[in-house]
Amino acid sequence: MKKQSFMIRYSRSLVVSVLTTALCMAAPVKAAETSADTRAEQRELFLKAEYAAKRGRLSEYRLLLNRLKEYPLAPYLELERLQQVGYLANEDRVLSFLDRYEGTPLDWQLRRQWLTYLAGQGEEQRFIRDFRHPGTLTHRCQLIEAERNRGLADQAFIKKVDTIWKHGFSVPTACNAILAEWAELGGRTPEKIWERIGLAADGGNPTLIPYLTGLLPQGIQYLGELYHKVRYSPAVLNSDKPWRGVDRQKEAEIAAYGLKKLIWREENIGLNAYEKLSTRLPFSAQQRQDIAEEFAVALSLKGHAEARVWHQRVPPSALDERTLQWRLATYLSDGDFAALKRVIESLPPAIASGSQWRYWLARASEETGDELTANELYQKLAEERHYYGFLAAAHIGQPVNLEQQPINVSLMEVEEVRRHPSAERAYEFIQLERFVDARREWNHLLTELDGQQHKAAALLASQWEWHDQAIWTLAQIGYFDAVNIRFPMAYGSLLTQASNKVGIEPAWAMAITRRESAFRADAYSGAGARGLMQILPSTAKRLKNDNISFKQLHQPKVNVELGTYYLSQLKDRFADNHLLATASYNAGYYKVLDWLPDEPTRADEWIEQVPYYETRDYLKAVLSYQQIYYLLHNNQGNLFEAIESMMIQPSYD
Repeated sequence: MKKQSFMIRYSRSLVVSVLTTALCMAAPVKAAETSADTRAEQRELFLKAEYAAKRGRLSEYRLLLNRLKEYPLAPYLELERLQQVGYLANEDRVLSFLDRYEGTPLDWQLRRQWLTYLAGQGEEQRFIRDFRHPGTLTHRCQLIEAERNRGLADQAFIKKVDTIWKHGFSVPTACNAILAEWAELGGRTPEKIWERIGLAADGGNPTLIPYLTGLLPQGIQYLGELYHKVRYSPAVLNSDKPWRGVDRQKEAEIAAYGLKKLIWREENIGLNAYEKLSTRLPFSAQQRQDIAEEFAVALSLKGHAEARVWHQRVPPSALDERTLQWRLATYLSDGDFAALKRVIESLPPAIASGSQWRYWLARASEETGDELTANELYQKLAEERHYYGFLAAAHIGQPVNLEQQPINVSLMEVEEVRRHPSAERAYEFIQLERFVDARREWNHLLTELDGQQHKAAALLASQWEWHDQAIWTLAQIGYFDAVNIRFPMAYGSLLTQASNKVGIEPAWAMAITRRESAFRADAYSGAGARGLMQILPSTAKRLKNDNISFKQLHQPKVNVELGTYYLSQLKDRFADNHLLATASYNAGYYKVLDWLPDEPTRADEWIEQVPYYETRDYLKAVLSYQQIYYLLHNNQGNLFEAIESMMIQPSYD
């Protein structure tokens, strides 16, 4: 792991506590320093032993293993060998290993292979004995089959197979036998088939629907066929032909599903279809509510004139974050602050107390002339460390409050966590730059710690400069006030130099990196983005006019130079507007062009109307992080003053 210089600021009280405890523990320091060379040598021997085990050089492997008995990763050498010879002849060794490391990452890597072997050998009794939940779906089916062969009663068998059946994807072939017997026993009812059709259509594999339709009684197979048609072409709802009236409740279920798709594709056809079907089909109250929520959101996003009508059809008890967000966006688009104020005041206290709604109640109160209420709300919000708090502080000219608190743990508590076997193994994997293995061990470690130990673990990860795990560990227990650990100056020199080179604010680049990867150099996304600043290979190729390998994108220097250069380009294209450049970094330049308003709009209002929820959250996070890093770099002032007074223009040509 390449080390980067960074600085963490602690309060004076914590420094005194740390120094006092350190004096008491001064004696072992020399031994720890002496062991550093030994550890380095052990890492080299570990790699050699691992290679020898994989190549079957047993005498070399055993010799090296004997020299590594006290090394934290020695169990992984034993695992490597057992994965190669884990047959019945070595059962005692396998079971001893599984017992010793049960529940750890070492356990599953061997157990999965061992269970597969036992199933292949027909060793049902051993399989049942050694299976641990949840296992793979294949193993779960093999377990049920083994239990059935050994006397599992019919009803218990049916209940267990129900859980295998109840999802929207294909099942492994290992499940075929139990599913066939389950069907013979009457477990596969039309209602269960219908339920799985719905799961396949809504988020599952829709290609399953024709197969499942064939399992339905012939008289209602038209329903499965209709579900399949609606899945791909919801406009079929506007036709009179599909509705036979054989099972009107199921027809209503299909229609409700299709209407929620149709409104996004062709809103006017969707509105017309609902008017026709609402009197023809017996929609339940829940179905009508779900349709109203989807119509309200879709029509708001499309700027449709009927958006507010549909928002009124959603009862207050059904309001969720998504629906509320687009109700807010609709009122902001209309400039109707009086209606917005009434909506917020009618929200349940648990929702209305959220920072977003307190801020917009302040804005709505101000816009409608209630200055007293507005100022009270702004004052309270300005004391908090988040996007809306920083906006409120800028609005009333009050200094930003970081609300930072140091982690109150002793060196002894940190040392206790460091000596945990999973922590020791994680650290060694970090040194070997095997970060996936390190994270597996760390995640297991966290399952064995309490809240105070979690804090010690976060501090330990920070000391290791393993920043993404320090951040994640604190987030797991909801401890957000350790600002200097959650916002480290990681890769500070690299980010500062690259930012200065292209003329952008270093705190901005730092905030983008914090949001994109939490300073995880080996990060990658499902979309293919890589490294610290999550650069897509296609973006890298365009910026460099050459192909860039994944390996290069994971190199901090290459990645940061590309990311900062790209930010500078986006900022230039938007006439130095870093807010729009930030949105473009997440959603793409041309998407943001599509989102520009028809007339000048205040920045805080425009952000709430960004169509992509991911980009809305991204903007709020990056702006907040930039402010935090700005202050941690010993700068003064509130960057949100620029946001508070900014107008987003219809064009930036």
